[in-house]
Amino acid sequence: MKVPFVRSLAGALETLVLTACAHEVEFRPAYVPPAKPAFVAQGRLLIVMPKEQREFVYKGHPRSITGEYMTLTIPLGEIVEDVAKEVFSSCFAYGVDVVDALGSSDDFVLALEGDLEEFAYSYNKVIDQGFGEDAVEAWTVPEVDIAFHVKAYDRHRTTVLDKKYDSGVRAGESYLVTGRPAERINRVLHETLHALMLELAVDLYPLLLQECKVSVR
Repeated sequence: MKVPFVRSLAGALETLVLTACAHEVEFRPAYVPPAKPAFVAQGRLLIVMPKEQREFVYKGHPRSITGEYMTLTIPLGEIVEDVAKEVFSSCFAYGVDVVDALGSSDDFVLALEGDLEEFAYSYNKVIDQGFGEDAVEAWTVPEVDIAFHVKAYDRHRTTVLDKKYDSGVRAGESYLVTGRPAERINRVLHETLHALMLELAVDLYPLLLQECKVSVR
């Protein structure tokens, strides 16, 4: 089967990009979707993240064959912290504070503590036969799989939530060729974390009704 020259060149360039050296990403506010939790709680949220969690940096290869020689470095702790603050600062009227440990102060309505249980990324190849005789295109789909175990505490340090949040494999927008494959993964990571935070917010809503005044928007 003949593959048109332009498509062959695009595929070759994409392969070159995906197999080349190492890539680093960082938190990008523009990658966080605009959707916010549908309530505002009249209180303060604590996010308990010890220093080692905030400074955790992931470095590894994709679990796909495509890009298997590529190494991606992600300041995962920093991105998780920043996405959480982006999401929850909009629905806690007195703000969100990130602390190393749950201390003696009770100046909060809920405190969250999370542990990363899984993270993986991949570049999934999708072959599209396209249109016309002998047309072939190889699209790449960036994918992320991430899971957290989250506990929530009320101001009396009683556990009021204990649940795992698992994204499963979440796919981003497919592309034919790109010079920034790591950023494609980074965007999906931000979107996936955002979605998990919104799931968590839904579970926090009934708990907050017992702790403070909550308005729906």
